[in-house]
Amino acid sequence: MTGGRRVWVIRWIGLALILAAAPGVPANALVVPQELAGLRLAHSQQGAEARAEIERLHGKSIPISDGYVAHYGNQSPAAMLYVSQAQDEKVAQRQVEQMTARIRAGNGPFTHLRESTRFGMTVFSTLGEGQVHYYFRRGAVVVWVAADPTIAQQALADAVSKLR
Repeated sequence: MTGGRRVWVIRWIGLALILAAAPGVPANALVVPQELAGLRLAHSQQGAEARAEIERLHGKSIPISDGYVAHYGNQSPAAMLYVSQAQDEKVAQRQVEQMTARIRAGNGPFTHLRESTRFGMTVFSTLGEGQVHYYFRRGAVVVWVAADPTIAQQALADAVSKLR
């Protein structure tokens, strides 16, 4: 390698290291997919807004450190993603168990609760409010997918693949 080329390579490596160390989006930050089941992202809430919406839906405070609520499509068919990052896997598992128990109790709008193994993990499905709902846990992240029946399975598949 010539002297000029070596200087150029060293500068590029230095720039890459500076950019990698610069503040920005954390490596484990939750990223909102721009499309789900062929539908473009219509709008989303993150941070405190998302937390407030998730807590409103549950009717109580939920111990989450990050999350978002995303709406896809502006008319039917439509889909939504509710994604929350718990403090650790045990807390996320407890959250899924509590949701499952509440749905099984039959006190809310959800019926026909099912548990299955899909995509190598446990996925719960239920019906309610004219939509198919799926929820699952991946590590410390809890995901709820709500979608019109015609796109529900594709919305689930996309959520699983895009939230890796």
